[in-house]
Amino acid sequence: MKKSEIAIIQSALKKKGQYVGKIDGTRGEKTNKAIHAFLLEMSSKIDDEEWMKWSTKRKVVASLQLLCLENNIEAGKIDGLYGPQTGAASDVLIQLKTNGEIQRAFVDIIPIRENPHNFPFESVQSLIEYYGRPCEIPLTKILCPWQLRLDWDLSTTTRHISIHEKLGDSLSRILDKIYAHYGKDGIKEYGLDRYGGSYICRKKRGGTSSWSTHAWGISIDWFPSKNKLKWRSDKASLAHPEMDYWWETWENEGWLSLGRSEDRDWMHVQAAKR
Repeated sequence: MKKSEIAIIQSALKKKGQYVGKIDGTRGEKTNKAIHAFLLEMSSKIDDEEWMKWSTKRKVVASLQLLCLENNIEAGKIDGLYGPQTGAASDVLIQLKTNGEIQRAFVDIIPIRENPHNFPFESVQSLIEYYGRPCEIPLTKILCPWQLRLDWDLSTTTRHISIHEKLGDSLSRILDKIYAHYGKDGIKEYGLDRYGGSYICRKKRGGTSSWSTHAWGISIDWFPSKNKLKWRSDKASLAHPEMDYWWETWENEGWLSLGRSEDRDWMHVQAAKR
């Protein structure tokens, strides 16, 4: 078992008054004694009447399974055997004890698939037909209701976003609704003022020869430092349930969140479908 799992057991049993040692993730005599006392207390929940004959290691696993059960986390049978289900339940328990909440699974995030403006599919030909050639498109500057700070240089600020002129009205509606919902304090709290840029004439990252959607002026990046390219929903700040309104506002206008669709690049939103 991992040290983090032993530490969670020690911490939980300390709160119950059964463990008196350090929370160090190291299993010693005091930890083993506390685990035995805990199993005696919870023996009716153990799926083996002969559990007292188990090895010490198996009793430790059973204590972890029982703690999951106490916190309404499904760990399967209380059998002291560490399999995939116990491992997954353990990860959730650690998340709960560390962060005070269980983060939502990506499979529970359902993006809205509206497309009221008939935004094109993300292919070079479709984008050219709808928006024009990359780096040669007409731009407009939209006034943002709140001040934006460049994410990697917070002393650089702006109130304008450069976007393809076909998206100006849509972007204005989105920003107004978002500001009305979150307000000045919410914008700052969730880092929605941390701007990553919009139009830039460049290819996609990773050495590819394909044009980035930013080259058409149809993409915006938000809070890149807390929503990095390969971060998944368990780490990206914009995947938090409090951000559902943020993303639903974009999606109701037909924009696409790569995070909500593909669980990657949570900073990125674009006016092109996949």
